[in-house]
Amino acid sequence: MDLIRVTKVEGMRLVRTSADEDTDREYIGTLHLTTHHLIFTAPEHLELWLGYPLIHSAELVRPPKLFPKQHPYTREELVQWGLEGCINVRCQHFLFFTLRCDDVRKLYDVFATMKQLATVRSVKQLYAFDYAPHPEFDDQVGSHGLYNPKEEFARMGVGRSEEVGKFWRFSDINRTYQLCPTYPPLLVVPAKISDTTLTYAAKHRSKSRLPVLCYLHPNNASMTRSSQPMVGLKQARSVQDEKLVEAILATSEPQGVAPRFGTERNNIIIDARPTTNAVVNRAVGAGSENMDHYKRCRKEYLGIDNIHVMRDALNKMVDAMQAAEQQYSSGAERPRGVVARIQGSKTNWLRHVENIMVGVRSIVEAIDAGNHVLVHCSDGWDRTAQLTSLAQLCLDPYYRTTKGFAVLIEKEWVSFGHQFSLRCGHTGHSDKFKVSRAKTTSKTSSDDNNNNTAASDDNTSTSGEGDESDILQTGTSMFGRFASRALRGVQSRISSAIQAASDNLEDEENLDPFVTEYPELQPNYVPPPVTDRSQGGKSSSGGGGFRLGRAKHDHETSPVFQQFLDCVYQIWVQHPTMFEFNEDLLLDLFYHLHSAQFGTFIGNNMKERDSLDFVQNTKSVWSWVWQRMSSDSTMYRNQLYMGGADSRERVIVPDPGYIQYWSALFTCHDPAFKQTSEKPRPTSVDAVAGSEVDDTSSNNNVWASS
Repeated sequence: MDLIRVTKVEGMRLVRTSADEDTDREYIGTLHLTTHHLIFTAPEHLELWLGYPLIHSAELVRPPKLFPKQHPYTREELVQWGLEGCINVRCQHFLFFTLRCDDVRKLYDVFATMKQLATVRSVKQLYAFDYAPHPEFDDQVGSHGLYNPKEEFARMGVGRSEEVGKFWRFSDINRTYQLCPTYPPLLVVPAKISDTTLTYAAKHRSKSRLPVLCYLHPNNASMTRSSQPMVGLKQARSVQDEKLVEAILATSEPQGVAPRFGTERNNIIIDARPTTNAVVNRAVGAGSENMDHYKRCRKEYLGIDNIHVMRDALNKMVDAMQAAEQQYSSGAERPRGVVARIQGSKTNWLRHVENIMVGVRSIVEAIDAGNHVLVHCSDGWDRTAQLTSLAQLCLDPYYRTTKGFAVLIEKEWVSFGHQFSLRCGHTGHSDKFKVSRAKTTSKTSSDDNNNNTAASDDNTSTSGEGDESDILQTGTSMFGRFASRALRGVQSRISSAIQAASDNLEDEENLDPFVTEYPELQPNYVPPPVTDRSQGGKSSSGGGGFRLGRAKHDHETSPVFQQFLDCVYQIWVQHPTMFEFNEDLLLDLFYHLHSAQFGTFIGNNMKERDSLDFVQNTKSVWSWVWQRMSSDSTMYRNQLYMGGADSRERVIVPDPGYIQYWSALFTCHDPAFKQTSEKPRPTSVDAVAGSEVDDTSSNNNVWASS
């Protein structure tokens, strides 16, 4: 079946809701649906190009049920009825808007198409693999090869015989990704540790992510990263892992050997997790280091919550923002400000940022004092990447330059296997596209009486349920409390099932029965497989239909990299003269984190990128950044930057007590709406292939050209 049901809709209404404005603004224009973009143009110099991966979630609100009356509905009444339906869209970059159309069928077509195109089966179907910039990027300016591990670690001193770097060496034991599939092919380890020891040490770490060097300070202190040890309930140990950690701590000694009777315990093993989480992980065979076996260091828990807590915190913040916007549209009095709303909503987003900054300060102070630090969380690719990259940003002024910041991201995030595709949800989840029905606005008197009677019955029933719940709640036993919660959960699920069945029965008698023509609108619908022409037209995966439950990685998305950018912004605000780049660079990186336009932020590890040949098939976001800087040298230039200050103040220490709300990030950094209030919109958002809009009139099969 064709995935694009409609290519062009004229007279589409786009209503943008914003907490920064007192009233919503409506645009009437033309909507185009292309292979990779939703494009909306309006006479008010508005041209919105929205890549489907930028859509976080969408809700189709079907028009209310039409009740029969003596005379047929007029055209005007049907148009007004159709406008009561809408599509509410929430974007990853905090753009919120509503689409309305007087033709209900076209509204359904648009939603079904959005859902199909935003939910793909492979990253190869993303825009990055079709993106062709005009003009072509200059490979000499920036490319996927921006980060060279040998050059970067040599800059730190690794491999130099006259310095402490002689105690470190490069190892290519992971060149085929057999040691650790999520690590880069080239690792830096203590020179006295053999590859055989590394092989055994990797078995003691989760996902085989053994301790390796990520930063070497001029005072010989090192920062290493890993995953949690596989300790388990039996407190298992690995002699090879202990030797590896001991060798890391000895690299700052004159001979590279730890003192036999050393008593200092200033070296730190940082466990980013809350203590409870680390202890609970023992039940699944993991856990944390037993410090009886790791000498000359101490362990410190940071209490940074996991990805699920961070995702919930961001969702609560978005809910608070949307609630305020609905309050504006209803004519209520405007609150004092967005910060007051965020604090009142108890999202804890800023508290989580503060916790990360506390950990960064501990690492920076320890390394600046000449101590070694080993950082890990559970698997070592989320909280670990946040801490190591932010600490290096504070320790090394090179990483506070524009190029150095790019190298830092490529090294700590891309190279060491942060799961960008999984955390950002680039391939989409069908569960994010929901269907509901608007409230009925016109009813007969008999219907009103029946509804009042039903409401009375519902109140009586609810009262009875409340009595039963109260009886359970009044019990002092823990069983009573758990039973009450279980009962409410069962009642909620039964109520939802009855409501869904009722809606289906109403649809059979409704005046828009054509909704049955849209299987894509069903919550558990799986699109048909993509035909692979290279396999003789055979399907590349299973057939379409319906599934039970949600996708495996539907709950694995989390704003980990966004949180990192937020922390960078906090440090940037606290030390405005120490950064070569400005806030715009951070905002553009956040936008392209979800746009799927560049291969930099797609994929989960280097092995996956090599298998899909990202270097040849995608463009790097840094090429785009360098091209913009070459055309305008002030594009990302921080006017307060004092390059000479690096020699006087190399290390900067973040202040966790000074955390502020990043208003520019949470108020939609979209090029279209950013320029509508400044100057007329250019013909395209950003060198997007000009033929894509033309393709909408002739190519309805979205993957026909792939």
